[in-house]
Amino acid sequence: MNLIQTRSPASSSNPTKARFAAVRGRTEALAAPLSAEDQCIQSMPDASPAKWHRAHTTWFFETFLLIPHLPGYRRFDERFGFLFNSYYEAAGPRHARPRRGMLTRPSAAEVTAYRAHVDAGMAALLRDLPSEALPLVELGLQHEEQHQELLLTDILHALSPEPSAAGLRPRLAGAAGDNRRAALAGPGGGRRRDRPWRRQLRL
Repeated sequence: MNLIQTRSPASSSNPTKARFAAVRGRTEALAAPLSAEDQCIQSMPDASPAKWHRAHTTWFFETFLLIPHLPGYRRFDERFGFLFNSYYEAAGPRHARPRRGMLTRPSAAEVTAYRAHVDAGMAALLRDLPSEALPLVELGLQHEEQHQELLLTDILHALSPEPSAAGLRPRLAGAAGDNRRAALAGPGGGRRRDRPWRRQLRL
């Protein structure tokens, strides 16, 4: 079964909106086979839970696009800036990376609601996007694509000793290959993306 959805129902008349919907949908497709418990696990300090990857990429769009560019936008939860920031020092303090697996709250369902809230805001913003914000949207999408690879790498490592996940691991491994091919077909041609957004944001 192919876990990756590479096509989006978004209108082709707005390619940025279509790309945004496709990338965001791909993240959710990758996480779909995982239970809420799977999404909380952190197998080593250098890894992150799947739930955290889903929330962190959402925090990026909320923090750097919606808050400064969408009038009237309201944060989903004031606590999330601390919980889901990573290495963006200029954006404020953050929860320690090695302890991300100890965050049982917010739940995976709350993270899904957070993603939906931010996606609705981005849909409104993309209807009339300021020209100066367009490069930042692409940076955010490249950032999410990198986290898709990290999500898969981290969960495959976490589930490697889990006997009951034997049937799931081949599906996730196949999804990793599908995800890489989708990235190669997209903007940038699959070039390694070593956090270019961090340099452009001066963080």
